[in-house]
Amino acid sequence: MSVIYCVYTDIHSISQTGDDNIINILLNPNSDKPMYEQIKEHIRNGVVKGEIADNELLPSVRLLAAQLNISAITVKRAYSDLEHEGIVYTAAGKGTFVRAPDKSIVMAQYKQRRLAEFSQYADKMLSEGFTVSELLNAINQLKGT
Repeated sequence: MSVIYCVYTDIHSISQTGDDNIINILLNPNSDKPMYEQIKEHIRNGVVKGEIADNELLPSVRLLAAQLNISAITVKRAYSDLEHEGIVYTAAGKGTFVRAPDKSIVMAQYKQRRLAEFSQYADKMLSEGFTVSELLNAINQLKGT
């Protein structure tokens, strides 16, 4: 099974065609998130959603960097972090492949990261004078209750 890589930035759109699936890597140069984090997020989401199959070959570091018009070091950082998380593995001379772990593990890691981010924002807001009650009310409004 091949993956069609549609790579977008706010400047240009490039695609590499394959047979079966599509994964979009959307980069926003104006985002607060570093580019390597954005790449990791899209690949991780593709794995969790089943858009990228186990043992699927990812584009080479150089190819993806060229498509995204970014440094190969940035892509290498994303791949390295994903390898550390157990989502991809590298075979010398062959490339970087997806190691589709148990989706519940990936989701648990995702939730842990998001809760840590939320905790940082909540701490910042509390230090800026917001009350716990105000934060809880804001959360409840988001939920629609």
